[in-house]
Amino acid sequence: MALRDENFVVLHSGSWNIKAGINVTDTNKPPTVTIRSLVGSRTVVPEPSEVTDADSATNASSVVEATTTTTTESDSTAENAESSEIKVEKAEQESDSEAATETQEQSKEQDSSKPQTTYYCGSALTEAIQQYPESELTVSTPIQEGIIKDWAAMEALWRHVLFKELGVKRSRNASPVLMVVPTDWTKEEHERITQIFFENFNVPGLYLAEEPLMTIYGCGTVSGLVIDIGHSSTEITPIIETQIQRHAIVTIPVAGADFDAHFLRLLQADAQLVREYGEPLDLEFARFLKESSVCQVLGRDEKENKNRAQTEYNGKKFSVGPARFKAFDPLFNPDLVGKRVLNIVEAIHAAQLGCKGEKRQPLWEAMVVTGGSCQVKGLQARLQAEIEYSLTVSENFGEYQSREVKFLKIPDYFPALKDSIVHAGFLGSEIVAKLIFPDPRNYINKVDYNESGPSVVHTKTF
Repeated sequence: MALRDENFVVLHSGSWNIKAGINVTDTNKPPTVTIRSLVGSRTVVPEPSEVTDADSATNASSVVEATTTTTTESDSTAENAESSEIKVEKAEQESDSEAATETQEQSKEQDSSKPQTTYYCGSALTEAIQQYPESELTVSTPIQEGIIKDWAAMEALWRHVLFKELGVKRSRNASPVLMVVPTDWTKEEHERITQIFFENFNVPGLYLAEEPLMTIYGCGTVSGLVIDIGHSSTEITPIIETQIQRHAIVTIPVAGADFDAHFLRLLQADAQLVREYGEPLDLEFARFLKESSVCQVLGRDEKENKNRAQTEYNGKKFSVGPARFKAFDPLFNPDLVGKRVLNIVEAIHAAQLGCKGEKRQPLWEAMVVTGGSCQVKGLQARLQAEIEYSLTVSENFGEYQSREVKFLKIPDYFPALKDSIVHAGFLGSEIVAKLIFPDPRNYINKVDYNESGPSVVHTKTF
């Protein structure tokens, strides 16, 4: 089966949100689907009376079938012969369909007494939250601290994105999937993903790609240092000539969730803001302000503006004081959130030192800041100032000494994305999808999976 560009699917799964798109004919566009990585589950245990009624109905049906069979046997021999011929002909044409239906019916009968779990994602989750009490509906994040903790919920989320949001047809699935995964997911997780997509989603092809590498590709290069500020952690990944330097990856547990909690405490201490808003402040409130134009990161020696910033949330107008300049301070001083770990600048140096000396200078000149918090005003400039200040500079430059710190961006020939570095990874994924899916040798296809099973992912990916 020839795979076509308009059917290629790119899928990014993260702790905070999931991004996806279909049709890579035009790569100059953001993801078509971006939803929160939240899944609601509701488990219903059948009442004993319901199970009894179901069993009675099954028994009654069996009696009717037996009676019909007995009556039929008393008919004439000629009629039986004609009926048999018709049945045989039908069986040859519809055996597969009937077998599938029978299996489904048997499965339903066997599971009639078992608890049934329904999953809700996207807009369906919003409706379910309004419809069911908290005691009946459990809302959770399948990916926690970068690891898939709930595979059933994760599969429900992928299913929702593929079949509901993107409109892929499972029965006639012509959409191969490029799945973007973090660098720390294990071989077992890769195998399980492969099994789910081939056996449950019926994809014609699958390719697993690692996120930092896709980000570098989206910036038009094959070497660089990717600084991914996520929801639960910040990861610094050196990449040299398309090869991820795994031994040099540094991860610190300071990220978006810490910024939200720290910022909320600062906002709650702003008496004027609390008075003007008039309602208790929560994390959603802090997150909204953090992602708005109100917040910014001050330069290394820049003084904060004493003027209050006017803004609006949920129809209420209020002002925000100097706290708006301090939301991202934990990135440079983790002690503010009670974590004694490397700060962002120290972590970048540690990742660089993990690489060979002759390879370090190109990394300083090809840095990428990405992730959910990457676009806050002033963050990149502050990082550059802190890194340059920490570098050893002398009049006589050594052979491997860095002379300059540079940050990459999406090339200008992608006008719709060039100012949105957060989409660099998605752009890189679409470019890779266009290159690999036309040739079956480049990705895992159904023949590969049927011959080798899920383990084929270790020999035909990345």
